[in-house]
Amino acid sequence: MSFINPRPAVTLTETDADRLLALSEQVRPRQPGVAVMLQQDIERASIVVPQQVPPDVVTMRSHVVFGYAHSQRSHWLTLVYPGEADLDLAKIAVTTPVGAALIGLREGDSIGWTLASGEPRRITLHKVAYQPERVGRYDL
Repeated sequence: MSFINPRPAVTLTETDADRLLALSEQVRPRQPGVAVMLQQDIERASIVVPQQVPPDVVTMRSHVVFGYAHSQRSHWLTLVYPGEADLDLAKIAVTTPVGAALIGLREGDSIGWTLASGEPRRITLHKVAYQPERVGRYDL
């Protein structure tokens, strides 16, 4: 699994970048493609203190609306850590391909990646409906 160029710029909070780096090492044995995607995000990210993250950027525990390029439907989810994932509640782990692709994107950004099967995927972030940092929640 790998990103398809061109890739949009990403912004991560210091907290998210630190946690995602540790998480990428933890998942590497089981999910090497996702680990690489997360590490690539961290390497190319603009890293900011949580109080300075733009309000339209996906951070951990953000609620977002996005769409796949091959579909006219929009999807809503909350981006969470693996232990918090619950598909029935639309909580998707950052260690999934979609989660790894969404972290750090800004509204309007599109990003593509290739699945392990070789099949391409592309999503567009439509809206960050809720971002913890935007409402002063820096402890999540």
